[in-house]
Amino acid sequence: MDTGTDIAAKILCDELNITPTEITRFTTGYCHSVFYVRAEIGECVLRLTGEENKGFYLGSVKWMDALARLGIPVPQVLKHGQHGDMYYALITFILGRDLGEVYHALDDRQKHGIAKELSNIQAKVSSMPSINLYGYENNSFATWLEFIESHIKRSHGRITQNNVFGADVCDAVSGVMHTLRDYFADVKPTPFLDDTTTKNVLVHNGKLAGIVDVDEVCYGDSLLTVGLTNMSLLAMKADTKYIDYWLDELQANAAQRNAVTFYTLLFCIDFMGEQGMRFDNGNTVPVNPGNIESLNVIYHELLGKLS
Repeated sequence: MDTGTDIAAKILCDELNITPTEITRFTTGYCHSVFYVRAEIGECVLRLTGEENKGFYLGSVKWMDALARLGIPVPQVLKHGQHGDMYYALITFILGRDLGEVYHALDDRQKHGIAKELSNIQAKVSSMPSINLYGYENNSFATWLEFIESHIKRSHGRITQNNVFGADVCDAVSGVMHTLRDYFADVKPTPFLDDTTTKNVLVHNGKLAGIVDVDEVCYGDSLLTVGLTNMSLLAMKADTKYIDYWLDELQANAAQRNAVTFYTLLFCIDFMGEQGMRFDNGNTVPVNPGNIESLNVIYHELLGKLS
């Protein structure tokens, strides 16, 4: 399926009556092909999605509108529709770079400020109605523990398929998971943004500028996002002061901090499963010996903390 700048230009001209002066494809993203567009109407972003990820496209249109009504800084959907077997959404452009791209240049005060802002954003999201199930609207579970189990199962499948790590790493995580059963049983199906990590959080001049790529809302323990962010920072070999500030803003207790360590381990095997994986839009995660060694070190350090 052609998702290059040629089809992006055709959709802009044929469907939106826009003649672009510049189209540049972003290299990030696994479910969408995303383009920066400059035209007479100004700067904007075009997202293209194939039929296989139609649910994410519909979710992005729905949730960007819902989050905007809560006062959360997300892009505005200008127009959306279908062109052949592609779904498109033209959205406003937010100036900024992913948190992970600028993290090393931020000072402690800026990291603390962004953590506080994101904590406030998640608090607003938590006020939205719950579906009284866990996970996602299109992939929900009766309990939070079942959601965690499905996460481990997905990682196990990817690790087995890509054959870079041994699938036994998942067995150890399953064992640790059962020691947190009581904690998981107390988790309520609270809505939160699960992918506002070192990506999708745009930073400009040291401050949070906006939240992008919101395709769905997760229901359960919002500390899952803290764990994913922690894992992303560890993989970057960056400091984790941002996580400390975030947990302090949440006034997290010992059990919650322990859960964050488990969630970090959960995403460690997720990162392991992505090594060598090819995603729907054609992006492939390269197998890097340095990454393999680093992930193994992180895995054993986290497992040691929880054992």
